[in-house]
Amino acid sequence: MKKTNLIIMALAVLLPVIYAFTLNTQPENDVPVTSDKAEGSISGEMLFQRNCAACHGVDRKGNPPAFPSLVAVNERMKKEDILNLLQTGRNAMPSFAHLSDAERTAIAGYLFGEDTQVELITELTPAENGRNVFVANCARCHKASPGDPQPPDQRKWGMQPAILGGITAQYKPDEFKAILDAGPCYMPSFDFLTEKDKEDVYAYLDTFEPAYTSNMRRGCGMRGRMGMRGRRGCMR
Repeated sequence: MKKTNLIIMALAVLLPVIYAFTLNTQPENDVPVTSDKAEGSISGEMLFQRNCAACHGVDRKGNPPAFPSLVAVNERMKKEDILNLLQTGRNAMPSFAHLSDAERTAIAGYLFGEDTQVELITELTPAENGRNVFVANCARCHKASPGDPQPPDQRKWGMQPAILGGITAQYKPDEFKAILDAGPCYMPSFDFLTEKDKEDVYAYLDTFEPAYTSNMRRGCGMRGRMGMRGRRGCMR
C-alpha cells in the first residue's frame, strides 16, 4: 500500500514537469510557419496597391476612359514600355520616378503575372500619396496648378472649377475635409475617402504656391442641372 502511494506521489510530481517539457519541445511540423520573405521586403503586388490602385483599382480594371484597365496589359504593351511610363508619366498619369528602379520593375513584373519581390521600400510621403488620391478623384474636374492640362470634365460644362493648388492658404484642414464630405454645388461627396487620404490630399495641395482661384460664385449657376443641390454654396 505504501509502495502504491509512493508511486502516485511520484507521478503527481513528475507529470507536470513532463507536460511542461512537451510544450517546449513541439514537433517541428507544429511550429508556427513564418514567412521566408526577408524582413523589409515588399512584393510587386503590394507596390501596385500602394501606388497604382487609387486610379486603376485593386482589381486592375481601372475606370475607362480616364483610367484604363491594366488587366492583360502584357498583351498590349511591352514590359519596357511600362517601365518607361512609370518613370516619366503621361497625360493624367503622374511620374513614379520617386520609386527605385527595383520597385518599378517589381510593379511591371506583377502586371506581367510574375511573383516579384524587392528589398528596397520607398515609403510614400503624405504629399505623394495625396497626389495619387488627387489624380484618382479630383483631377477630372480640377487643376492642381494653372499650368496643368484642362481636365476632361471641364469641357462638358463650359465653366472652370477651382484650381486647388494653394487652397491651404484659404481653408484649414478641417474645413477642407468638410468640403470633401459635403460635396458642395456640382461636386460629389468624397466622404468615402479615409481621413488619412483627405489629410494627404491637403498636404499635396499645400506643396503649391497659393494660386487657388475660382470663377464660380456662390450658387454656381447649375440649379437647372443639379436641382436642389445647386442651391448649396461652392468653394470660392
